[in-house]
Amino acid sequence: MAQLNSELFELAAATSAATLTTSRKLMRNFTCYRNRTGSEKVVYRDQMLRICRKIRMNAFGMHNLLEDKNNQHSPFLVSLAGEINDSLEELHRKVLFFDAGQIETLVPELDNLRKFWNKYTDETFYFNLNRYFEFELPSKLEVLEERISTLPASAAL
Repeated sequence: MAQLNSELFELAAATSAATLTTSRKLMRNFTCYRNRTGSEKVVYRDQMLRICRKIRMNAFGMHNLLEDKNNQHSPFLVSLAGEINDSLEELHRKVLFFDAGQIETLVPELDNLRKFWNKYTDETFYFNLNRYFEFELPSKLEVLEERISTLPASAAL
């Protein structure tokens, strides 16, 4: 039986990861921008907390991939980092539906996370990421979730 070339396998995996990431982004954008003129857009606190849980799960997946020494150059690292970055962008858009007084402590925390994750396409981004996952990210996500949970149940534009 022929053995699969590892370079071709990595290319196929990278292509699949990029396709999945792009299709999820297109689906999110379609849902966000298909809103018809004149109709009210409502954002729910529970939606935002689900996004936080999604970020936490993707970060957990990335951390597991980084811990696996045999899979150090996995194309899924970039895909998961892109998912986290996109989720933070979506969360930021949703947070802006609430009154300024309600989000004044939340926005700086969210912006710091977005600034960090926006560098996910830089190859040096991944060098010390294990330390970040172990010591910084859990507390930052906890603060973010705590502040989101204090928001009203919904907000409308």
